[in-house]
Amino acid sequence: MDSIVSKERNLLIISGFLSLAIVMGIGRFSYTPIFPYMQLDFLLTPFTAGLLATFNFIGYFIGALGARFFPQQSKWLLRGLLVNIATTILMGFTESYLLWLVFRLLSGITSGLIFVLVSNLILSHLNQTGKMSYSGFLFGGVGFGILISGLTIPIIQSFSSWHANWIILGVISAFLMIFIVYGIKVQEPTRSKSPQPTNKPIYNTNNKQSIKFALYISYTLEGFGYIIFGTFITAMLVNNTNFTFESPYVWAVVGLGAIPSCIFWAWLGKKTSDISALKWAYITQIVSILIPVFTDNLILVLISAFGFGATFMGITTLTMTIAKSLYGQSANLISGLTAAYAAGQLLGPVIAGTVITTNDYILPFIISAAALTAALITINIINVKKGEKNNAVCKYQSN
Repeated sequence: MDSIVSKERNLLIISGFLSLAIVMGIGRFSYTPIFPYMQLDFLLTPFTAGLLATFNFIGYFIGALGARFFPQQSKWLLRGLLVNIATTILMGFTESYLLWLVFRLLSGITSGLIFVLVSNLILSHLNQTGKMSYSGFLFGGVGFGILISGLTIPIIQSFSSWHANWIILGVISAFLMIFIVYGIKVQEPTRSKSPQPTNKPIYNTNNKQSIKFALYISYTLEGFGYIIFGTFITAMLVNNTNFTFESPYVWAVVGLGAIPSCIFWAWLGKKTSDISALKWAYITQIVSILIPVFTDNLILVLISAFGFGATFMGITTLTMTIAKSLYGQSANLISGLTAAYAAGQLLGPVIAGTVITTNDYILPFIISAAALTAALITINIINVKKGEKNNAVCKYQSN
């Protein structure tokens, strides 16, 4: 029986890992290394490029909010994956800007939907089986998808065009989905009949509403701040004549940093506390975003990319962990925080694209760092109870 449960758990984690690789790492973030090639070939301006990104994040916002209305999670997960993969492939078959907007919107809707469904479906299963220590592996899928796109795009571009990049990445996603279909059943995972542990909040809950407010504000600012770097870093490097290294490989380093990041921040949270780890994640991200502002040195730029990759999913995991420590398994809370995150992302690319059109890439990156600094200041309202620690690996304590 234990071996059956273990196999089911492992298949679910792998399926969730690959789902996030498809919809986030490829479907969502492959736009970052591809659009500079689209810009050169189809004359996208920074503003229209930013608007495409914003449409994707509008979709993400809609999908995250709508996820709470889909009770048959695994069923809708598979349907969402099909739509997401289709939009990735279709991006390569047209040069219509209007259709691009539609495809990026649909890609965003399915990304937000699947991110929330995967979080609820798999984290709930891990919590029921007392295996929350495996949760860090799940979110590494985002980095895996980024790594795939960053490594394959320069190779494809060397013999073809940006059209082929979208199509081939979509085909890779379809191949990965074969494993997901095998790993995720249409029905929900088998529930444990043993009594579940009672969640014990390990934060100072006297100001619970203030903490919730701080999480929403900081997470919104994170969405705004990180996405400016996440959208425009490769374009910034392509437009820098002193930087001759292939920018998609820099993006691959972002993925390399993201893959183990959740496990690392979980470990740091265990050694200190989640809120302490979250603060260090913000500090690391701020420094990483500012590095390209001051230098185009290859080694430092790669350090910047790795630092950014190592923090943006870590901040997501830690924020969700703190929220669940206060409110338990709440689909509405996950959906609400994800929507707040998406709301910040709606403004980031458009504002940055507008500024870049009239100035350069430096000012948007400074604005990004300023927003993240405000997020860092905001989360200082959250305090761990004196003498206690919490961590992202072990999110709950039993009586």
